[in-house]
Amino acid sequence: MAEHTAVRKLVPWRYGLWSIAAPAMVYVLAVDIVAVAVLAVILSSGLTSDFQTQDLGVLLILIACAILSTEGARLVERRRRTSSPLHKDFQPVWLLAAAFLLPLAGAVLFTIAQRSWWRIRAGHCIPYRWFFSTGVAVLSAAAAHSLFQGISGILVQAGWPAGNAMVIGMLLGGLSYFLLDTILCAVAIKLLKPTSTLRDAFGGAEDWAVDGIALTLGCVVAAAAAFTPWFALLAVPASLIAQRALLLRQLEVDINTDRKTEMANFSWWREQAESLFSQLVARQGRLTILFIDLDLFRSVNAQYGHLVGDRALLAVAQTLRGLVRREDLVGRFGGEEFVVALPHASVDEAYDAAERIRTEISRTPLSVPSDDDIADVEVLVTVSIGMAAYPEDGVTLDRLLEQADRALYAAKAAGRNRVMRADPGSAPVTGTPLQAYLDTPLPR
Repeated sequence: MAEHTAVRKLVPWRYGLWSIAAPAMVYVLAVDIVAVAVLAVILSSGLTSDFQTQDLGVLLILIACAILSTEGARLVERRRRTSSPLHKDFQPVWLLAAAFLLPLAGAVLFTIAQRSWWRIRAGHCIPYRWFFSTGVAVLSAAAAHSLFQGISGILVQAGWPAGNAMVIGMLLGGLSYFLLDTILCAVAIKLLKPTSTLRDAFGGAEDWAVDGIALTLGCVVAAAAAFTPWFALLAVPASLIAQRALLLRQLEVDINTDRKTEMANFSWWREQAESLFSQLVARQGRLTILFIDLDLFRSVNAQYGHLVGDRALLAVAQTLRGLVRREDLVGRFGGEEFVVALPHASVDEAYDAAERIRTEISRTPLSVPSDDDIADVEVLVTVSIGMAAYPEDGVTLDRLLEQADRALYAAKAAGRNRVMRADPGSAPVTGTPLQAYLDTPLPR
């Protein structure tokens, strides 16, 4: 296997680049070609005309700081997980400092050195993605440097104090870096995965906050290092602390996520559902709760083993996530049971959604790796679904959960693999109230 991997790395026509969609491939190659051309023009003229001896010292110090920061952040990066195509960190801190402190040739040399060190230390890396991200970094660094020099020079000529002109130039140059980086990466994400949302492509508030902090630190490092480059070393601990702070979001996700299914756990789901329910009640909206349980799932564990059972559970969760709307709340209740909140859906619409979920899961075999990971196992499962709607079946979230749980028991008693809605006035004959179910779960 190692021999095959080594051969693949040496054979260009086996690179993953050729397997992506044609528009994405053309775009990635175009960005790479432009970046190489810009790099060649900058280095061919800048190294002989602009680059001075003292710039070499600044370049080496910044490279050393970037390496120390990268090495110190490796443990944090290994622990970070994200489902987003975007991955934000604080590498741009040092890149921006280089763009503001060094001539253009020095800035792009720093970019290549920083990206190359990351490539060496990253281990597994998809080559075409590394080349693309490095090309984007080169273009963004060149834009930041050029705008910084241009704006600060214009302001100084207009009579602005040099310090003020430098601050404005840094801010605008840094913004141009992140703007160009975001746009180029967003286009690539949309071409590689057309179903990506705008948030997937451009990021959200948390991603922009990381960029904002990186911009601020980059400006501070550049301003301090303008007096003496050794000040940059004092910023290394600050960058590491900022990098570690990114784990806070990861810890929050870990606390609220069920590890087996990668869905919200029930406590987090309930908190979000309570908030959603309050908003819908205030606006006289509608909400339907679905309880979804895999039928006779213990037989899967008995036949294939618990490892295969866990993988099948994850496959069901992924299928379920693809069958609901973006605004629906999906979570794992426990065992092999899931819970879904459908806002703004009538009873008929919710029933249709439940039937679609039941039909799709029941007719599609799950292909999951076996215990020995040699061959996949085809597992066919069915689900029973109980549903309860606000306001017809209850006027509190607890009541809706109880009613949906009763309906699920009724679906089980009626033969499984079906959708049923509870009778709001019925006593819990075929099931138990939700709290009793939590305390003493019955075999299913």
